[in-house]
Amino acid sequence: MDRDQDIDEGFGSTLRRSYGRLAWWIVRLNRVLEPSRAAEPPRTQLPPRPAVPPRRPVQPRPE
Repeated sequence: MDRDQDIDEGFGSTLRRSYGRLAWWIVRLNRVLEPSRAAEPPRTQLPPRPAVPPRRPVQPRPE
């Protein structure tokens, strides 16, 4: 193998590894700096139901 090719492969893997570390730190910092979500307050009452008129009985169809 060429010596240049060996150097390129070593450089490529080093570059990949350092980009991987950088990405890991970015994700980690993102999680730390993200504001925590407030918990939803428990519901003390059921939400009001919409007013719907009562159903009328349907007359059977003449055959």
